[in-house]
Amino acid sequence: MLRGLKVLLVEDDFIVAFDMQVLLQDCGAEVLGPASTVAEGQALVARERPDAAVLDVNLNGEFVFGLARQLREQGVPMLFATAYADDDGLFSAADRSVPRVAKPVLPAVLIAQLRKLVGR
Repeated sequence: MLRGLKVLLVEDDFIVAFDMQVLLQDCGAEVLGPASTVAEGQALVARERPDAAVLDVNLNGEFVFGLARQLREQGVPMLFATAYADDDGLFSAADRSVPRVAKPVLPAVLIAQLRKLVGR
């Protein structure tokens, strides 16, 4: 389903990140990360351009919106996997257009959203 895609994964919860990484790999994706901070995510993007990204919004009190802006400028499709999925006030106008999936993310929902992002 996701064979050959490079997916940037940014998630600060180790267990959630591990589960998502295994799921994405089982679906054929190459996972960049997981990164648990914005700086780690930016370093991964500097080394290799992802085909898509899954971003947690709040990384131990650090919001991911700067990285989201960088990805948007590079044309990388992304989605937010977040407990803040229903909080429109947290998101800028540009970030409101990014798909959001609510945590806990169901595997089928995550895969379906990624497939939709990349047109598969």
